[in-house]
Amino acid sequence: MHIPKRCRLTLPGVEVGPKEDGLTYPDPAPPVSTKSQIYQPEEFLEIEQHVREVSLNAANDYSTLLDYLLNNLESDLAKVRAIFCWIVQQKVPLLLCQKDIPSLDTPVGHLHAIRMRKGTYAQLFAIMCRKAGLPCVVIHGLAKGVNYNVGDTIDTVTMKNSWNAVFVDGNWRIVHPHWSLMTSNGYETGAWTVVDCQEFHSGDRIGSRSYIVSPMIKDSYFLIDPEMFIIKCLPNDVKWQLLDDPISKAGFETNLFLQPHFFKLGLQIIEPESCKVVCNDGKIKIVIQMPEKNKSRLKFSYKLFRRRYPEDEGEYTYPSLDKFVLHYYSKNETIFEVRFPPVAVGTYKMQIFCVDINEHEHNNSGWICDFCLECKRGMDECLPLPLVPEIGWGARGDYLEKHNLIALSETSGKVNIDESLVTLFKFTADPDSDIYAELSQSTKTKLELSDFVKVTKNKAEVVVKVKPPQEGEYALQIFCKDTGTLMYENVCNYLLERTAVIEDPKMAETRKLLLDAVNSGSPANLQAALKEFESKGLKDKGEYTKAKRKLLLTRLNKEIQEAIATKDLVKLDKTMHNLSETSLKKDLGLIYQDAEELRSRLRKLKRLHHAVLDMDQKTISELRSYPKPPKPIHGVMAATFLLLGHKEGELKKWATIQGLISKKGKEGLKRKITNINISKIKTTNLQKAKLILSKHDLESVQIASSGAATFYQWATTMINEYVPEIVQRKS
Repeated sequence: MHIPKRCRLTLPGVEVGPKEDGLTYPDPAPPVSTKSQIYQPEEFLEIEQHVREVSLNAANDYSTLLDYLLNNLESDLAKVRAIFCWIVQQKVPLLLCQKDIPSLDTPVGHLHAIRMRKGTYAQLFAIMCRKAGLPCVVIHGLAKGVNYNVGDTIDTVTMKNSWNAVFVDGNWRIVHPHWSLMTSNGYETGAWTVVDCQEFHSGDRIGSRSYIVSPMIKDSYFLIDPEMFIIKCLPNDVKWQLLDDPISKAGFETNLFLQPHFFKLGLQIIEPESCKVVCNDGKIKIVIQMPEKNKSRLKFSYKLFRRRYPEDEGEYTYPSLDKFVLHYYSKNETIFEVRFPPVAVGTYKMQIFCVDINEHEHNNSGWICDFCLECKRGMDECLPLPLVPEIGWGARGDYLEKHNLIALSETSGKVNIDESLVTLFKFTADPDSDIYAELSQSTKTKLELSDFVKVTKNKAEVVVKVKPPQEGEYALQIFCKDTGTLMYENVCNYLLERTAVIEDPKMAETRKLLLDAVNSGSPANLQAALKEFESKGLKDKGEYTKAKRKLLLTRLNKEIQEAIATKDLVKLDKTMHNLSETSLKKDLGLIYQDAEELRSRLRKLKRLHHAVLDMDQKTISELRSYPKPPKPIHGVMAATFLLLGHKEGELKKWATIQGLISKKGKEGLKRKITNINISKIKTTNLQKAKLILSKHDLESVQIASSGAATFYQWATTMINEYVPEIVQRKS
């Protein structure tokens, strides 16, 4: 389907004053009331049901469609809601290609124009509102959409976008129809690798690396308040910010990146003040204030991503930070404290989620905000947390209330215990309940610390007495078992911090013996001295690290040599991961470089193999069923078969591609991808495939077909990661 240039839609954008449609357009001004004051979703359920029943045949002209949609509707708000619901429920990517293009002066014609990227949802919304007697403008500007990464500088080309302002009951209101027909669980592109998330601590270590959209009506961008909308969209004309105090382009760039759900929950950011935080001391803190009325019902989680750069080897084995993010509660605040060890210098994205456990919203991930964390220097000393409890840190009401427990002393999840050798934590509990506590540390087991924590109970009063043996961080976990139950349940946790303890003379002698062993260089002496040092739980002041370094260097050197000889990727990954936690690279010399080069080659083969195995045959078959596919689908599949060695001319016909998709056995698509020989790909085919894919983006392909999106990612990966190597070899 082709829309001639003379037929392409044009519609005035930000226009103020009398129009040819006969409507009066007041000057833009901030609304005098909020969305929640004029709009309650439950009051419009009947309208939404009425809209769902309209046939697409009614969209052959605006008059018929609007007569049906607006039948018996009197208020401006009801009319706007009906038009909005009809537009966002249209499955534009599924529209069939037609030989005869519907007139662009009809709703269905405009939908086809949108499908061909010749028209926009904002234009259609404006046309329908105007024909219904509702003043409406199209606003052009910049938007932080699916390709935006928090902290990025503003790109005036790739971030172009458009939306609407409609005049409803005496006020201009903002509507973004396009964003209202999709919902996202966070922007997760291939440029990021998950290094810590909630699933790491609840048994399932899966972090998504894709942007996923799901069709549904998303009310967040219907009549959205200007104060919320400005966080994501900046109009070219400052007047259409509809704010008493407009922000600048620089302010838009550094503004906190908050989602509509953040405002719905009544949250507030205490620190930081910008979406991008630069860290020079290895520690970053994010503090969110919760409303008093529902703080006990709010459940927070997070994902921490590290930016992946093409020049980095080992892109999937960045140091894991799954025990370096401290998330705790203190009074009416929830706090995320990210600690970066020396090896963790880099750029990170912190994505935070929150849900109200009393509310169950369909398809709501709870995404509330993102932060860009740039670590320029890690902490000089940074041990992992003793543990990361699934229920978090702090004496939270919901977990305690379940067992009728009340915290009488500390409620904050992080407690400094320097003031006294012994710290008491007091609770009230049911007389028949059973309470016990465990103390743990990153360098000691719970069994080794069992003598340093004691629980006493006198009727309803419970006292937990803690006396940590040395400085450092300790995890204190409180468990409760009610009468008639078999299992103990973790009800609260405290991270205890002790910074100063006077060392015993016997401990000092053990430290000296370890230093002597380091100087002697004897592995046997080192192992014996280390064992003695560890058994007494001494704090490392440099001698322990030095001794471990000597032993570790010998072991790693041997393991790397064995892995190189056998070309065992699992063994090589394990050894290199262990090495990444140290600073021994320079001590290993050329053998380390050889290991990195081998691992890079083995990984490329493994990633390609897994990408093929993950493809669903049913998804591939669905692509073949298109009689005439959207351009993104045709383009992606043509690029795929170009990389597999087919000629460009034959791929211009979709029937040819359908035939290639249908082949089985050794000529089958998955088999050919599995057996592809990278070195034999023609340079011309690479260049042609790259040119074809440059005309599409992941979002448009994803909307058209999830199957095509799989091939899009495979083809772009082949081109971006392997082409420079092939071209260099062939030049």
